[in-house]
Amino acid sequence: MASVKDYYKILGVSKNATKDEIKKAYRNLARKYHPDHNPDNKDAEEKFKELQEAHEVLSDEEKRKTYDMFGSAEFRPGGQTTWRRAGDTGGGNYQYTYSSQDFPGFEDIFKDIFGFGGEPRARRTTGGRAGGGFRDIFSQTTREQPSRGKDLEYQIEIDFDTAIRGGVRDITISRQKLNNVSTEKLSVKIPPGVSTGSRIRVQGKGESGTRGAQGDLYLKIRVLPHPIFNRRQDDIYLEVPITIYEAALGKQVDVPTIDGTAKVSIPPGVQNGTKLRLKGKGVQNIKSKQRGDQYVEVKIVMPDNIKESDKKIFEQMAESSPYDPRTKFNKYMN
Repeated sequence: MASVKDYYKILGVSKNATKDEIKKAYRNLARKYHPDHNPDNKDAEEKFKELQEAHEVLSDEEKRKTYDMFGSAEFRPGGQTTWRRAGDTGGGNYQYTYSSQDFPGFEDIFKDIFGFGGEPRARRTTGGRAGGGFRDIFSQTTREQPSRGKDLEYQIEIDFDTAIRGGVRDITISRQKLNNVSTEKLSVKIPPGVSTGSRIRVQGKGESGTRGAQGDLYLKIRVLPHPIFNRRQDDIYLEVPITIYEAALGKQVDVPTIDGTAKVSIPPGVQNGTKLRLKGKGVQNIKSKQRGDQYVEVKIVMPDNIKESDKKIFEQMAESSPYDPRTKFNKYMN
């Protein structure tokens, strides 16, 4: 009479274990005791056979019910799964034969362990040479996994107009490959709205990896300053100099914008430093595509030379329309 084996104990699970818990336990132990990981180890080979036997029964609901009622003597492990020496080659090789009909879910388990699936009655054999069989396939699968190349990062300078309008920039990059350095010329598209610190990703233009797994190229942007425009995020700031006469009387003046010339009305009596807004005349946001504004900051400029006759006019104005712009300082000066 066949001896009763405790399949639950063999897999290290409780009698209430779920199907997933049984499958997980089998996977972990199968990796540990597989003959390819334990060459010339009879104990590991026997343990692996027991694991297969236990999994075959406990992973099948009907077989598990019968086992729970009558024990392992009801079952004869087998099907077409065998583990034996492949001839008298002296290489310590194994021949593996299994049937997916005899072991439900066996193909999925081999996929998890070795990275490939089985076919019904599939055969993997060493062909009588040392170091073959599953060990060779397992090693080859590991070696052939693609290894991604390193990313490259370059800093490039672009002018103010290219940053706000976009454009194309030609660059040359260098890559290290073994002991050689290769160069490549690229034409990179600069999207509208980039600013200093922006990073542009050029896919697949980094260092080379294995099996075509190329890294990426990242371009870090530095925008050169503009002679008259000052950018703050998506807004443009511009100082507009006006005369004291224009400040006093008011006037419509032409001012530059990133789109061309615009007319701005200077109100009479405007104060130095006043900011006038031109809505929608700023930079297009790189994400939302909405445009910022332009702010015109008034700067009152005195004439270089004041004639004696002009001084008299200012003296008359001071007498007729006196005012003190520093009254807010008085409480701090007493």
